[in-house]
Amino acid sequence: MSSPSEDAQLNPVPADQIASLAELYDRFAHSLDPFDPDRDKAEQVFEHEIAGWYDMLPTDKKPAIQEFRKAVIVRCKRHLARKKFPSV
Repeated sequence: MSSPSEDAQLNPVPADQIASLAELYDRFAHSLDPFDPDRDKAEQVFEHEIAGWYDMLPTDKKPAIQEFRKAVIVRCKRHLARKKFPSV
């Protein structure tokens, strides 16, 4: 499986939204308690947001939802890395 391109059809996801998605991603992906209800809620909201952005893509240019999700996660991880290590 190939890795998603730099912006793999992420045009409808504004950069300012990546920050809020990154916060949600961080809450569920790096949770210390896998049974924390807040973790589950963050994942649910994250997935819902991604589905909403995916639905706004033009039909003729839609990648698979899995590719779109991976590309969003890559951008979230980059955002989190810049936030934690601003000089990088």
